[in-house]
Formats: sequence, C-alpha cells, structure tokens
Amino acid sequence: MSLFRKNTDSVKASEIIKYKIKKNGGRILVSSVRGNTYEIRANRDGKSFSCDALPINPPYEYTVFDVMVETMLEQGGKALKGQGRNHRLGEPHCEVTTLVGAIGKHYAGKNEGEWVFDPIFVLAAVLEWADIAHNGRGYLELTPSYLMKRKNQNI
Repeated sequence: MSLFRKNTDSVKASEIIKYKIKKNGGRILVSSVRGNTYEIRANRDGKSFSCDALPINPPYEYTVFDVMVETMLEQGGKALKGQGRNHRLGEPHCEVTTLVGAIGKHYAGKNEGEWVFDPIFVLAAVLEWADIAHNGRGYLELTPSYLMKRKNQNI
C-alpha cells in the first residue's frame, strides 16, 4: 500500500503537491525567483519532504503549504513573503500576515517575539512548480487556475 493517497481532485495544497511529487518519482527540482535550483524529496513517512536548503529536524510536512494558501486566501489571494532572518515574529516584516510569520505561528507554533526559521525561498518555489501560486519578488499570489479549481468545487 502506498503512503501517498491519490487525490487528483483535491484543492488542498498539501495533497496536490504530495501527489505531483509522487507522480514525478518522489523527487522534483524547483527554481527560486533568483534562479537557484533546489531538489525536493518525498520522505518515506508520506507526510513530509526534505530539501538540503531546509536543514531542519523534523522536516517540513506538506501541511505547511495549506498554511501558506490559507494566508493568501485571507488576504484576497496574495500575501507578502516576509523576512524571518533578521526579524522576530510580530516585528515589521515578520507579522503573522506575512507568509514567514504565518508559518512561524500557525505551523511551527511560535509566539510573538520568538525567532522563526525562514523557509520561504524554497516553499514559494514549490507552490509555483505546482501551479498553485505565482512566485513574485517579495510576494506570492494564487494562480487563476488554482482559484478556478477552488471555485469549481464551491470552496
């Protein structure tokens, strides 16, 4: 039995990305806005993925993408990426309305004033690869095709 559920109709970013990575043999290459290439590998647990540029333990789970999409939806389909490298959660550039801040608070469980890890450069590239969001300089915006998929499912 596969650890990857086959759900091609899902609008959950986590399920879409997990399915597409599985379909590509469990490994994909994504490119950042700056043109850097990163390899994303599905982990055997079926819930998480690894990337050498994201050296955290435990590795990110696919649900991190749901947090990012929800943050964009709450702001009309577009959100600032934010900066976690020089700013603590809640400070300017790392507010919970930014993607880095939302990941820190809603995914990693951090509190205001705490440092957060800034994975946005890789995660944004994955969302773009999956045709869920456009990866712009400083922001992410949900794609028309992803929004249409949500609309077609009355979500």
